[in-house]
Amino acid sequence: MSKQQRLSVRRTPDFDNDLALLQGPGVTASDAVRHAVRLLAQAHRYADQRAQIHGGQRPAALSIRTRDLFPVAPAADGDEQGV
Repeated sequence: MSKQQRLSVRRTPDFDNDLALLQGPGVTASDAVRHAVRLLAQAHRYADQRAQIHGGQRPAALSIRTRDLFPVAPAADGDEQGV
């Protein structure tokens, strides 16, 4: 990926409720959004891989291990907290 760009998201009460659910102790909103996007992208990649094996037929259902649902708060030490 080339130059990183800022992303803005229209926030609604439903979005804020969903985001609050994804944010655990020490997890920023940005961390939670990145994690959610990563999970969804992995699901799409898996579905695409399965479709290639099965003649273009994507799986009807996918599963995600529940331990993968929650991001681990990044380790922070002293001065770098809040960066």
